[in-house]
Amino acid sequence: MKGRTAAALLAIAMAALLLPACEKIDRNMWDNPAFKPQEEPVRLPPRDSIPTKGRERIPSMAEAASLKNPVSPTEGNLSKGKELFGIFCVPCHGDSGKGDGPVGKKYVPTPADLGPSGHGAHHPDGTLFVVISNGAGGMPSFRADLAPVERWQIVAYLRTLK
Repeated sequence: MKGRTAAALLAIAMAALLLPACEKIDRNMWDNPAFKPQEEPVRLPPRDSIPTKGRERIPSMAEAASLKNPVSPTEGNLSKGKELFGIFCVPCHGDSGKGDGPVGKKYVPTPADLGPSGHGAHHPDGTLFVVISNGAGGMPSFRADLAPVERWQIVAYLRTLK
């Protein structure tokens, strides 16, 4: 009995001495940066790295007015522009581009009229390209979702809206 008591006391003493050391062995969970639920960690690219899609320079609004659409309005480009317009623009601007899309009706103010009687006719192609790229007002930026040629195809399609 005395041997068991001594062994138990020795085990308790060893545990009391060794357990605090365990905290320093695995503090990984405590030392990691915390993120809120549904939040992506910020991972900045290495300095001077080149994006996988190449470098793209988006001109300012002042420079945009002088830009010409490099995409010719061929049937293929207009078809692709119409397809992309249907995916990215119709929810807010509607099929006709008048700002009457199912989502756009809920916005105040409503999205811009892109037709010939609205914003689309009053702005040059380059300005429309920059707005699609950077967003404006309540409109989000589509630079990450659409390649430059796709944005120009949408601009070409906008010119066909009636």
